[in-house]
Amino acid sequence: MKKIIIPLVLVLLLAISLPFAAISILAEGETSAEKTSEKTVNIPDDTVITYGYLQQFKEEIRQEIIDELTSNGGITVTSTYNDISAKEGQLIILSPESEVIYRGGGAVAITSSNAENEGITDMSEGKELFSGEPLEYGHIYYASASESRKAILVTGGTAYFTIRGDYEIG
Repeated sequence: MKKIIIPLVLVLLLAISLPFAAISILAEGETSAEKTSEKTVNIPDDTVITYGYLQQFKEEIRQEIIDELTSNGGITVTSTYNDISAKEGQLIILSPESEVIYRGGGAVAITSSNAENEGITDMSEGKELFSGEPLEYGHIYYASASESRKAILVTGGTAYFTIRGDYEIG
């Protein structure tokens, strides 16, 4: 386990330090051009950047990216993923455009129609599931917007899901 963690930490540190190296190189180019016209400020070579500063800087950059994308009509950050569990016999009623990752237990699809494109779409297999068809572990399911109502019935013990979008447990 330690053999895996050490390389991962090194890769993470390298990924974090690369942007700062690029900024440093760009800043060096600017300061050399400025040296001829202005007085320069000497920054010590032993400057230390703390982990707390990096976390704050990362959060500020993330927020700037989200603000830029949402202000230009790019993306809308509206929904998060929720981990849920349901017991045998419970029904998870999905709203249109919900996404479900099935993570274990026993569960089957329930739809009010067997018409084409009216089932729950198995995005992992590229097929439609209709009433009574079992969900497969690790697959991603999508409840498209249609006239058909879509739900998942838990058939054995406790089933586990990660859901994005609206749902009800009944």
